[in-house]
Amino acid sequence: MAGLDDLAKRLDRIAVRVEGNVERAVKDCAQAVLRSVVEATPVDTGTARSNWTPELDRAFEGLFPARVPGTKGSTADANAVATIEAGAPVIDAFDIGANREIHITNNAGHIQALNDGHSKQVPADFVRLAVLDGLATVRGTRIVDE
Repeated sequence: MAGLDDLAKRLDRIAVRVEGNVERAVKDCAQAVLRSVVEATPVDTGTARSNWTPELDRAFEGLFPARVPGTKGSTADANAVATIEAGAPVIDAFDIGANREIHITNNAGHIQALNDGHSKQVPADFVRLAVLDGLATVRGTRIVDE
């Protein structure tokens, strides 16, 4: 039965690689979504941009002040960098054996209005476009390799 034992070992090695490849694709997709949605969020004081928060297996329920307070978009880039840097370790901590989901949430009271197009800075549906960016990042990823 050496043939079956060898096959079982080979399938186990493939399964480990598949899990690792899926985990990497999930992380890459989430990082791309976070980066895209943060950069697309219109900025006045920085609060909306600062509140994109990844969390593992549940939606974040808190609310932050602007990470770098400003007015009229003066701190847009600084808030983007700070928000992406704060979220990256959470996404990187995703473990396919322990976690099921990565939620990227924004609890700023006006985020829905911004996504509906109430800002002249960006078109409506920038959140959906960010998700599409994330999916495009992992499109074509090889999950099974031998």
